[in-house]
Amino acid sequence: MRHELSKSMMLSCMLLLGACSDPEIATIPTYEVQLSDFEIVIPGFGELEAAEAQNIAAPGRRPMVIEWLAEENSRVTKGQVVARFDAELLLLDSREEELEMLLLEKDMRKTYAEKAKQENDLNSEEVFVGKEFEFVDTFAIDDMRLYSKIEIIDTLSNRDYLGAKEEFIDWKQDSIGERNQSAVQILDIRKQGHEQKFQQHQEALSLLEIYAPYDGLLVYEKNFRGDKPSIGQTVFPGSTIAKIPNLEHMQAKIYVLDKDAIGLKEGQAVELTLEASPDQILIGTISTVSGFSRTVQRGNPTKYFELTVEIPNSSVTLQPAQKVRAKIKASPLTQKITIPLQAIFNEKGENFVYLQKGSEFVKQNVSTAVKNLHFVEIIEGLNAGDVIALSVPEGV
Repeated sequence: MRHELSKSMMLSCMLLLGACSDPEIATIPTYEVQLSDFEIVIPGFGELEAAEAQNIAAPGRRPMVIEWLAEENSRVTKGQVVARFDAELLLLDSREEELEMLLLEKDMRKTYAEKAKQENDLNSEEVFVGKEFEFVDTFAIDDMRLYSKIEIIDTLSNRDYLGAKEEFIDWKQDSIGERNQSAVQILDIRKQGHEQKFQQHQEALSLLEIYAPYDGLLVYEKNFRGDKPSIGQTVFPGSTIAKIPNLEHMQAKIYVLDKDAIGLKEGQAVELTLEASPDQILIGTISTVSGFSRTVQRGNPTKYFELTVEIPNSSVTLQPAQKVRAKIKASPLTQKITIPLQAIFNEKGENFVYLQKGSEFVKQNVSTAVKNLHFVEIIEGLNAGDVIALSVPEGV
């Protein structure tokens, strides 16, 4: 592209020298339209990452504090401790759940004791009612010769009262059993909930140390803010804090400015250059393109599209987080009529150029197609050999 630009500038200088006879024309930089090599190469930047990796995630079911981490980009072996979490909060929560279970057991014993006391009271009352029945049956005489009608009626009323009282005691015994059973069930459900939480805390305590599942390279994982994990940081359960990548299958995560991301699609070739080794060039292909642009740095409003670039197996030693520069060939190299972007002007939604006609310049409407960072394709309005102005001529 630099060679093409230099060639164009040389042609412009030659035209300027040839036009020195006309003072007005000689002061205007021009460009001769011609068929030239044209391709769209979109720049990007990013870093390497493993296409496959074992995640190291925070255990448990509550936020945890990182107490220790193995050094980033260090080699780890299977079974080696790579992360350790602080147990203080888990121990505190575990003891609180244990205390709640003890209190609920105390409430359940109290409920059983109250039930037993109420049942004993009712049993005693039932025995007393039975004794009264025996007394009434023993001394109940309905002989009109011995008792008056009022006394006989009182005796019968006492018997009916005792019968009703006996039925009430039976109902109350059943009611006490049902009510106490419901209370115990509620307490038991609450206790089971605390037991589950207690078991979860115990499991989390057993997972405070995380071990490497296999040999590999430990790479810290950035969060949505772009920050890497650090000692003392609180992480949420299940969040990935590090990865152990498979170094045999690498890929690149590339960011492209949203204004440059034109015509990007899967399968396009990408030339990757390692910043640490500029002579190392890798050729990959786009596998995915994000559906929308987003910011990638906190406090920086610039938005980028994210691409995933597959990298075939290479003899070059690659490691995750290596910085790369990318050149994406959005269109193949072909011969097209192109002009510099600075030669295109726009008015009322129409593109035009200043075309040289003899010793003067006139407006010439043109139709454009694709463009790269420096040139735009002209599909109508200009022919090879035409000369156009690179700036606005005076007096047009």
